[in-house]
Amino acid sequence: MKKLFFYSISMLSLASLFLLSSCSKIKDKLQTNITMKNADIEFTIPIISSTGTVSGGEENVLVNIDSLLKANNAEYAVNNIKSVHLKSCTISMVDGDANNNFSALEACNVSFHANTNTTDITLANVENNPDVESYNLSLPINTDIDFKDYFNATEFTYRFSGTARKTTTKEIHCKANIEYTLTVGL
Repeated sequence: MKKLFFYSISMLSLASLFLLSSCSKIKDKLQTNITMKNADIEFTIPIISSTGTVSGGEENVLVNIDSLLKANNAEYAVNNIKSVHLKSCTISMVDGDANNNFSALEACNVSFHANTNTTDITLANVENNPDVESYNLSLPINTDIDFKDYFNATEFTYRFSGTARKTTTKEIHCKANIEYTLTVGL
C-alpha cells in the first residue's frame, strides 16, 4: 500500500512538473511583436556657423503605450512588454537646399530618454556621413540593445546632435521617423 501511495505521489509530481513546464512553453509561444512608430518628430538644426559640435535641440513626444498595446490585445499592458528593439531611424529635411543639407554633417546622433528613465541612450548614429547633397538620412541602428526599461513611460525626449564638416546659411527643419518592435506576451 505504501509503495502504491509513493508511486502515485511520484507520478503526480512528475505530471505536475511536466504540465507546468508545458504551460511556460505555451506562454512563450503566445508572444507577439508590435510595431510602434514615433513619426514626424520635429526638430531644427540651427545655422551652423563653424565646424564642430552641433545640437539640434530636444523634442518631447507623449505616447500612451498602454493604449497601443490594448489596441492589439485587450489583455496587454506595459508590464507585458518582454523586450523593445529599434527597427529603424530616418531623418528627412523639410526645407533643405543645395547649401543646407546633410552633407554639412560628417556625423550625427539621435538619442532619447523617458520620463521614467532619464538616462540618455543612443538610438542611432552615423560616424562617416558622406559629403554628398542629401535630404534624407537613414541612420544605422544597433538591434541588440533592449530599450524595455524605457517603455513604462508616457513621455519620451528625443535629442539630435552631430559634428559639422561645413557651415550652413539657415536653420533647417527636420522630421524624424523612429520605429520600434515591442515583443509582448502574457
